[in-house]
Amino acid sequence: MKKEVVQKYNLKINDIDVNNPLTIGNGDFAMTFDATTSQSFHTIYQDIPLTSMSNKNWFYKKDIKDVKLSYIDGKGYMLFNINNEEAFSLRRQYPFKYNFMHVILKDNDSPILLKNVSNIDQSLDLYEGILESTFNYNNDKISTKALIYQDHDELNYKLDGNLNLEIEFLYPSYVKKGYRDDLIPDVKLLNDCIIIKYDDTNSLKLNIQANKPYKLIGNRLCFERGSVELSLSLDYIKEGKMLNSFWEKDTELIIDDDELVRRMILSKYLCHVNASGIYPPSESGLTYNNWNSKFHLEMHLIHSLWMLESGHIEDLLKSLDYYLDALPKAISRAKLNGYKGARFPKMTAPDGLDSPSNIGPLLIWQAPHIVYFLQKIFEINNDIELLKKYEPVISNTIDFMISLFTFKDSKYQLLDPELEACESIPVDRCINPTFELEYFRYVLSRQETIDIKLYGHPRYNYKDYTLNIIMPKEENGVYLKTYGMSFRDLYKDHPTEVFPYSFFVSDRLSKDKMFNTIKRVINEMDLSSYWGWDFPFMGLCLLNCGYVKESIDITLMDKYNNRYLYNGHNSTEREDLKIYLPANGAYLLYYHRLALVLKRGLQE
Repeated sequence: MKKEVVQKYNLKINDIDVNNPLTIGNGDFAMTFDATTSQSFHTIYQDIPLTSMSNKNWFYKKDIKDVKLSYIDGKGYMLFNINNEEAFSLRRQYPFKYNFMHVILKDNDSPILLKNVSNIDQSLDLYEGILESTFNYNNDKISTKALIYQDHDELNYKLDGNLNLEIEFLYPSYVKKGYRDDLIPDVKLLNDCIIIKYDDTNSLKLNIQANKPYKLIGNRLCFERGSVELSLSLDYIKEGKMLNSFWEKDTELIIDDDELVRRMILSKYLCHVNASGIYPPSESGLTYNNWNSKFHLEMHLIHSLWMLESGHIEDLLKSLDYYLDALPKAISRAKLNGYKGARFPKMTAPDGLDSPSNIGPLLIWQAPHIVYFLQKIFEINNDIELLKKYEPVISNTIDFMISLFTFKDSKYQLLDPELEACESIPVDRCINPTFELEYFRYVLSRQETIDIKLYGHPRYNYKDYTLNIIMPKEENGVYLKTYGMSFRDLYKDHPTEVFPYSFFVSDRLSKDKMFNTIKRVINEMDLSSYWGWDFPFMGLCLLNCGYVKESIDITLMDKYNNRYLYNGHNSTEREDLKIYLPANGAYLLYYHRLALVLKRGLQE
């Protein structure tokens, strides 16, 4: 993408705006700063904390007791058990990412005071990934500058002016701000290496270079007063790539709507710096902890599918190796639940363990994601070696998907128990859910090509499933969420009945009935209960039904969870969801599909 297109939307801050801190990063290491391009005022940034977080550093706890399983029809699930509360909570909390340091500006030994800061001029260069500020502190002019390289995890920071720079190292926590106030780590300095020890299990090392002497006082690294340049790295220190390397690969599709383009540019920036690392992303990325910092595999596709459509396959591939690492546990989980193959969990961490819940262990819609990703990648690059690399994941995932079906009343139907993507539907009413039926069918219908490339023949009779999976339930000319529902049943939390016309299009569902379905959703459902990614998915449905203007209107609709901050983040009124990156990812998918439709229209 052209530099001038990206930089048109550079962010400017001229006050301490607690709703719009700015983040720099590379997908595995990110830092969020206040308007002084420091983290000096972290105590007043409550909605979006000022953090320094690494995707590669997780805090583990030893010797957590096993969660006692709950059994449904002889199948063991990690559901809530009243006699198991302590282990249940600990399994949800550990491991977690954490906020390991604050970059603080001081006036001698005292933190700088907000009342003495004036004339702030902060800018984020979205193309280069450079954040810098100038401001006055009392009568002195101060400037700060920060960047994080793209090819390794290194912060470069510069202070010019008559203040003190201090790095404060923090003790990890799973809470939103990512650290504990009541504990400090044990910090040692060995030559140019900072060694931070939290306990017998957990530690962190940082390499440092600076143009000015520094000393360690407790958990604080202190520099002499005045201008400082330093590099602080989680791996090694060297000259690295700037963010322009990301934009140069980006597929440029610019449409004639400034708000749609602005949201696209900011969403790409935020998804890249927060959610393009070695693991599937957390829903608040590397900005703060929500859901105990876990990542949700059912949201991986929502976060990241846009990458395949805008030139960033490499960014997605970084996170796919996780599925190879987690495969043994996924195979064990499927067997425990009474199925074949591999069942990847909803809410998890690098260890691949399930996070106990009364929802997550029963969800199935994440199952096809990894195969869908690889099918789409193969369409793009025809790389048979990549398929071979992930063959164990592909085959075991397909085995699990197939084993979820039973042949009943001359049709393949999904086995109980399960929960569909609309998590508010009770498990006893979640029977043959529409979205999951069509998504599973779509992926299975495309798998024969992959099997032939890998084995020379299909492993299953996919045509049989394609023809005989039970049709979704419909009443009064609209599709319903599940067979356990009637037309009068309205559920909050995700319009899943329209999702078979979203990121994929089911070839056996009627476009007219789907349009009737989404009209009903818009007119009768509680849209304020929907999540930020639901709106672009409804937009995709309307787009696939042929209603372009209506798709834009619903995607930009001003509703409770579809609001975007100046810094580009989707935001809600929930304390733990002041940013919600799946919405940005879903929006990017919608934007690219819309741009292609508009481009085709102009060509025709």
